[in-house]
Amino acid sequence: MAVTSSAPISITDLVTEFGGSAPHSLTEYYRGGSLVPNNSANQNVPTSGAISLTNFYGATNTITTDNYTLTTGIGFYGLGLTAYGFNSLDFSVYGSITPATIGFTGFNVTVRSVSVAGTLRFRVSGSVGNSGWTSMTVGGVTYNRTDATYAIISGGGFNGTQWSWTNDGGVPTTNGATAVVTWTE
Repeated sequence: MAVTSSAPISITDLVTEFGGSAPHSLTEYYRGGSLVPNNSANQNVPTSGAISLTNFYGATNTITTDNYTLTTGIGFYGLGLTAYGFNSLDFSVYGSITPATIGFTGFNVTVRSVSVAGTLRFRVSGSVGNSGWTSMTVGGVTYNRTDATYAIISGGGFNGTQWSWTNDGGVPTTNGATAVVTWTE
């Protein structure tokens, strides 16, 4: 959830969203401290100095990764199948994502693919569990991990983990176009 986005707001709203120890004080809720994540949703919450309840409108305890930049490339597969996005797998390399490493809760991975070829595929290096993150947003379209088909893949030019969705919006289909990608834990 998130803190209310309009008045009235009280310190109880902050306690409900972020926790904390009684007696409560606004200074325990600086962004980047032990309670309030340093993310774009909380950009109005100061990291030090003067702080007010109104700084917390819409703030959230949800942790997101930094913004990643996906630059679309185009890949061609047999039978006239065209893929768009980023893919660094041995059998087809196109596009890019910057940065390429993500630190999820419990593990770090290298992104190997965020691409569309009929379905959206998010692939990472290594065999990891179906956990550590809750959603991926690509170009403003959100994909929930629990809605994905999850698989550990070995062979065919890729050894790692894959999540795939039948909804493929969000990834630009123009060569060289960019989109912002974030993951929520």
